[in-house]
Amino acid sequence: MKRMSYEEIAQKREQEDLRIIDVREQDEYDAVHVKGVELFPLSKLREGERPEPDDRPVAIICRSGGRSAMACQILEGEGWEECINVEGGTNAAIEMGEEEVERG
Repeated sequence: MKRMSYEEIAQKREQEDLRIIDVREQDEYDAVHVKGVELFPLSKLREGERPEPDDRPVAIICRSGGRSAMACQILEGEGWEECINVEGGTNAAIEMGEEEVERG
């Protein structure tokens, strides 16, 4: 599993079409999330549901990096080629003052 800091992900997002999936639960996402990030809770992955695959590289984000690591393991185990765990997660985006953070 590839790992990148939120700062690296933000730079990568500016340079290419990067898909970012947030694996927190709906209430957590509603409270605060990075704009343009799609929600697909880890609980759904554990139940066997999967996001629709596409050709873009995918970064997985959660609150701090633990659940996103689990999600990357699940997806990579099923053949998702480039799955990047966002270390520090949404907390890191907030700490660096990311303008793309939305609060509910």
